Amino acid sequence: MNILAIETATRAASVAVIFDGKILAESLRESPQSFSETLMPQVEDVIKVSGAFEKIDAIAVSIGPGSFTGLRIGLATAKALSYAWQTKIIGVPTLQAMAYNFPSAKVLPLIDAQKNRAYCQLFEETSALSKLEVKPIDEAITQAAQFDGKIFLCGDVLHKIKISLPPNVHLAPTNLRMPRASSVALCAQDLKKFDNVMNLEPLYVRRAEAEELWEKRHGLLSES
Repeated sequence: MNILAIETATRAASVAVIFDGKILAESLRESPQSFSETLMPQVEDVIKVSGAFEKIDAIAVSIGPGSFTGLRIGLATAKALSYAWQTKIIGVPTLQAMAYNFPSAKVLPLIDAQKNRAYCQLFEETSALSKLEVKPIDEAITQAAQFDGKIFLCGDVLHKIKISLPPNVHLAPTNLRMPRASSVALCAQDLKKFDNVMNLEPLYVRRAEAEELWEKRHGLLSES
């Protein structure tokens, strides 16, 4: 299957094209500009490099958890392309896709959930060993260390770790720490399912902090 993949769950936007499991082109860009300004140029670049415009079978998109704004932009772009090109769409859980950076190892992806917490889920050879949860970063690492064998940590909160790493827990190589569109594409290929372009939604796990603040203030106002 030939897949165009989009990943915008963190501060870096990534776009890739794979043909039958072979990565033809990939763009990874961290920019001070909004993804709404940079994402389509990235799509155009990888399509041009791969020569894949008329050969795409599906569009894969990282659906989270991750940055609320980034996920919305990525999904909106994927939906627009799917509709315009009359192409199938595949929503891919971000942490599951990150496990594809380490197809033969145990890995604990950690994506920023604010307030020193992380979205986390332990994988081994791309299969989940635990459920998707939001936990304090250090707690997630300590609990994962109870599993046998070497465990790699990846994600965008590694600089926030405050504990000494357990002996079997190691930081992933720098080039494999962040989500990648190529891994989203490879994961989508294995999922063997398609989504409804109209109904596909981000996997937020928790509400946006702005929503929580609004509800808190609204509650205080109601009580006065």
